Order: sequence, then C-alpha cells, then structure tokens
Amino acid sequence: MKKIVFYISIALFTTAMLAQKSVNNYKYVIVPDRFEFQTKTDQYQLNSLTKFLFSKAGFKVFLSSDEMPKEVTKNNCSTLVGNVVDDSNMFTTKLKIQLVNCYDKIIVETAMVKSKEKDFKTAYHKAIRKAFEEIHNLNYRYQPANDIYKEVIEEEIVVQPKPKIVEKKVVDENIVKKEKVEKDVIVEKNIPKIKKEVKTVIKVTKTEKKINSRKTLLGNYSFERWGVSTISKKEGNYVVVGGDENFEFATIYTTSKPTLYIIKWVAYKQPQLLEIDSNGNLKIDSEKGVKTIKRVN
Repeated sequence: MKKIVFYISIALFTTAMLAQKSVNNYKYVIVPDRFEFQTKTDQYQLNSLTKFLFSKAGFKVFLSSDEMPKEVTKNNCSTLVGNVVDDSNMFTTKLKIQLVNCYDKIIVETAMVKSKEKDFKTAYHKAIRKAFEEIHNLNYRYQPANDIYKEVIEEEIVVQPKPKIVEKKVVDENIVKKEKVEKDVIVEKNIPKIKKEVKTVIKVTKTEKKINSRKTLLGNYSFERWGVSTISKKEGNYVVVGGDENFEFATIYTTSKPTLYIIKWVAYKQPQLLEIDSNGNLKIDSEKGVKTIKRVN
C-alpha cells in the first residue's frame, strides 16, 4: 500500500512540474516557410522576417526547410513552432504570433495587432514588428527543465535484479559467429547509403557554384548622402562604410536565401529587407517603396 501511495505521489509531482514548463524551457523555435494564410513559400518575405525577429529576441530558430540539428529530429518536444495567425479583412491587416509546443498547446500568444497600410507587404511587416514587441518583452533565456519522470524510471531500472547480465556471459560460439555475420551484412547495406550521401554533397557543390557566379554584396555602391560606399565582410556579416570619415553606417545580415538580406542602419531602429538583383544592384524595401542602390564598378 505504501508503494502505491509513493508512485501516485511521484506521478502527481511530475505532472505539476511539467505543467510549469515555460517558454524558457524550450531550446529551439521552428518557423514554417509557409503560413496557413499564404499562397506561396515566404510570401512577402514574412517568414524570413519572422525568423530574423525570433533570432533577435534570443531564440535559436530555423525555417522548416532548413537543415535541423540531430537534437531536434530526435526530440521535437524540445522545440516550439512559431506561427503567425492572420485575421485580416479588406481594409485592415490583423495578425498575432503564437508559440506552440509538440502537443499543439499554445505556450505564448501575443495580442492581435493591426495595420491599415494599403500595400500588403508593408502592412504585414509593420504588424509583425509590432507584435514582436511582446516577444522581446519575454526576455527569453534558455533554461533546461528537469525531467523528473526520466529520473524515476532510471532509478527503478537500477533497483531491478540483474539475471540478464549473468546470461550474457554464457555465450555460444555459434551465436557469436551469427552476430558477426549479421554485423557484416549491416555494413554492406550501409554502403549504398554512403554513396547516396556523396551524390547529395555533389549537388550542393554545384548549387554553390551557381550562387558564387553571380555578383556578391562585396563591392562599391552609390548610397545617396554617403556617396560611393564600400560593402565588406566583418565578423560573419557585412558592413557598409562611407563618407569622408569612413563611417560604418549600416550592418547587413544574411538569411536562408542567397539573394535576400536584412540591413540595419545605425540611424534607425527598425531593420529592412535587402535583395541583390541579377545586375548586382541592391533593392531595399523602405516605407516609401523599393529603393535601388546601384553598384559602382
């Protein structure tokens, strides 16, 4: 009877601990590369922007099309899905952000925010940035949760008697030979898989060559008030330097798409989307429309 009461107490305590799991106990956020209300992948660059803003808030974040760490593929309950829910009408863009766990339980949900911009892309970008103010206020810091249930199970396994360990010591020679043959067969079956992986690597290399054949961000551009300015690499990102004093007036961050970037101006708080076209010119999404920054040879 005491043993039954003991296990019931552990079950209740474990349930209570799991119920207290907060957003800080989740290590990763996965952003779909296409939300339910979108008609195509990364429409209006909203998914790339959502990934960037989650990353800026301190989360380790991936698009659903990105290559995931082994920890995520083995245990998707260590992740949250970052969804954008759209409730817009003809005159107003309305959306909110949800963080949902592997049991489809909403862990975090922001208030519904609105934008009355006529241009869809501008409206979505303004609304998503406003919604992320709540996400930033979470002050997210990853803190692993103690898995009490796992500790109890492991403790029970240690207490169990060990007759099976003794049986393993008595090994028949035929069984050893059979196991050795089975291992050899497993190795042979794995060889085709290794060849397939090599083919995949070759395909990636070809894609990289196509991207590298285009003009990259590195070079000189005409930035209005700053005149001819230079974009160069710095600490894994890019910086824009111009003016008489060689002032770093902007930083450019990469995204999952080779031609799409995020530019953050020193003089402005809000970042903007930047795209390099086939001619090597820069297209910047500003509040007044798309601005073109021409490359200077």
